[in-house]
Amino acid sequence: METAENRKILRSIKRARTKGEASQQQGRKQRSNLRRMIRQSKLEMWRKFLTSATRDQVWQALRYMKPGGQQTTKTLRSRTGEVAESWEDKPELIKEEAFPKPLKGVERKAQEEGGEMWKRITDEDIREALFSQSVQKAPGPDRLGFKAIRLLWDWDSQRIINVVKASFRL
Repeated sequence: METAENRKILRSIKRARTKGEASQQQGRKQRSNLRRMIRQSKLEMWRKFLTSATRDQVWQALRYMKPGGQQTTKTLRSRTGEVAESWEDKPELIKEEAFPKPLKGVERKAQEEGGEMWKRITDEDIREALFSQSVQKAPGPDRLGFKAIRLLWDWDSQRIINVVKASFRL
């Protein structure tokens, strides 16, 4: 009831403002009072609900409050035609598709031909790769952007070279 009365007062102040009979400050104060009252009544209602709610009612309220929850996903299909419908099968299918196992012959051939390919990467190759990137790019998971890495390059280029070569080697 009190909220409805405050809303009427706010509407009358808005009408009076258009006629020039009320100040902007009066409207702000009334709007603030109304919002405070609404927040207080919501808080009281939630407290009353939670003190008398059963376990199922609490979970139902959570489903209303929290978007997402147990959403259904479509059936996943691999490139080979394999179908995953259950929650247990889907992660395995995603893992296989995103990180395929290398073919045995291809893996061995790559080790024989370029097992130490990282040794062919020169310091100039690394410098060119670093300085050909835009400093406007968003930083990666390490939170270092190209601008910061370039600054580190100026201070200690050999350290950057060693990190890059180590990551290629691994």
